[in-house]
Amino acid sequence: MPLREICTVAHLAEIAAQCQEEIIGEWREYAGKLLHARNLDKLAITNHLPDLVAQITVDLEGFREGTDPVEHIDRSSPTHGVQRFHDGLDVGEVVAEYNLLRVAFITIAERHNLYVVGDAARLINLRIDSAVRMAVTSFAAQQVHARKVQEDEHLAFVVHDLRTPLNAASLLVEELHAGLNPQALADAGDLFEVLGRNLQRVGTLILRVVENTSPSSIAGNAAHPVRRTFELWPLVRRLLLELRPISTKNAIEIGNEIPPMLTVCADASLVTQVFQNLLGNAFRYTVGGRVVISARTENGLTTCVVRDNGTGIPPHMLAHVFDKRSTDPGQAGAGLGLAIVKQIVEAHGGQVRVESTPGDGARFSFTLPSGAE
Repeated sequence: MPLREICTVAHLAEIAAQCQEEIIGEWREYAGKLLHARNLDKLAITNHLPDLVAQITVDLEGFREGTDPVEHIDRSSPTHGVQRFHDGLDVGEVVAEYNLLRVAFITIAERHNLYVVGDAARLINLRIDSAVRMAVTSFAAQQVHARKVQEDEHLAFVVHDLRTPLNAASLLVEELHAGLNPQALADAGDLFEVLGRNLQRVGTLILRVVENTSPSSIAGNAAHPVRRTFELWPLVRRLLLELRPISTKNAIEIGNEIPPMLTVCADASLVTQVFQNLLGNAFRYTVGGRVVISARTENGLTTCVVRDNGTGIPPHMLAHVFDKRSTDPGQAGAGLGLAIVKQIVEAHGGQVRVESTPGDGARFSFTLPSGAE
C-alpha cells in the first residue's frame, strides 16, 4: 500500500480542478444514504454543488498564488435551507449534507495518496462553513415563519369558533328578557342593556380579529388531535342544547339520530368544533326547516352526517366550500368555518365530503376512526 503524503494547497488545487465531477459523485453516494432514511431522493444541494466546489478550487488556487479567500455571497445556500425545511429534514441533516462534502474532498485526496491537513483543510472548511451558516440561517428563519403562520392560524380558528356560542348566549339573553314580567324588568334596571352592549362589543372584536387575519397566514397546518374513545351521541346532544336558542329563533327542527352506544376515537373538543361549524352552516340556510345528525360505523371508520332540507349550495360554489376565505356573498361570514372542518377531519386521517342540490338542502359527511374494539 503506497504511503500517503501531506496534501499541500497546490496539490489539492490541482486535484480539485481535475476531479470536480469525481468529488460530486462521491458526495452523491454519501448523501444518498443519508436521505434514504427520509425516503427523500431529491439531492437538492447538487443544484449548486458544482459552484461550491468551483469556489473552493478558486480559493485553493488563489492561496497558492498568495491571495487570501474573499467573502463570496452564495444565493443558493439560503435557498437550499428553505427547500430542506419544506422537505422535512431537520437542521442537523442539512448540516450533514454539507459535512459530507468535506468527506468527499478527503476521500478523493486519499485516492491520490494525499492527506488533507493544514491550510488545505482550512480553506475547504472555510468555504463549506460559510455555506452551512447561510443554509442554517435560512432554515431557522423558515422555522420561525412557519411557527408564526401556525399561531396566526390557530388564533383565527379559535376566534372564529367563539362566534357561535356568543350568538347563542345573545339569543338566550333575548329570550330571558322577553320572558320576564314588567316588574322583573323594572327590578333588573339597565342590566339587559349593559349585557347586550357588552356581548355586541365582544362580537365586534371577534369579527375584527378574523377579518384582519391575512389569508396567507391561514395555511394548511393541521390541528394536532389528542385522541380518546368516547360516545358520540352525548357530545352532539350537549352541543344541540347549547345551540337551541339559535335553532329555536330560526324555527329549525333538529334530529339526533346517532346510535346511543356508537363510539369514536378522536379529540372530543375538535369533533365538537366540526359539528358546531357544520350545524352553524346548516342553520343559516335552513330557516323553518329540518337538520338531522346521524352516524354509522363500518370497517373501523365512523361516518358522521349533517344534512338539512334548506336552500342548498349553488353548483358554482360546491367545489370550493372547504377553501379558506370561500364565502357566500349572500351570507355574512369570514369563510373559515368549513375550512376548519376540513383541517380537523384530515388531522384525524379522515375525509370530508359535501353533496347538495339547490333548493333541496345539503349533506355534509366526514369520517373518524371508530372507537370500537
